Amino acid sequence: IKDFVTPRALETEEIADIVEAYRQGAENAMAAGFDGVEIHGANGYLLDQFLQRSTNQRTDRYGGSIENRARLLLEVTDAAISVWGAGRVGVHLAPRADSHDMGD
Repeated sequence: IKDFVTPRALETEEIADIVEAYRQGAENAMAAGFDGVEIHGANGYLLDQFLQRSTNQRTDRYGGSIENRARLLLEVTDAAISVWGAGRVGVHLAPRADSHDMGD
């Protein structure tokens, strides 16, 4: 069995690559004939980890206040909108935000 890599916080400089990967995913979905995209920001996935005070321990512009913690989700959403337009992009959030030991 292969050992797991120890998780680490993304460096601030790496975040632009994450946003670009979502934008590319939106382009791929369009090329594949999808009708739009939904960004998954819940259930402990990456964007949810940035949103939650309990998991986001960052001290840069992506941590602290809710405005900062929402920054990555908003950047990803803007990237998808740049491909699809606002009418074809949705965001999935969890109303209770407490799945998988997540939660504020």
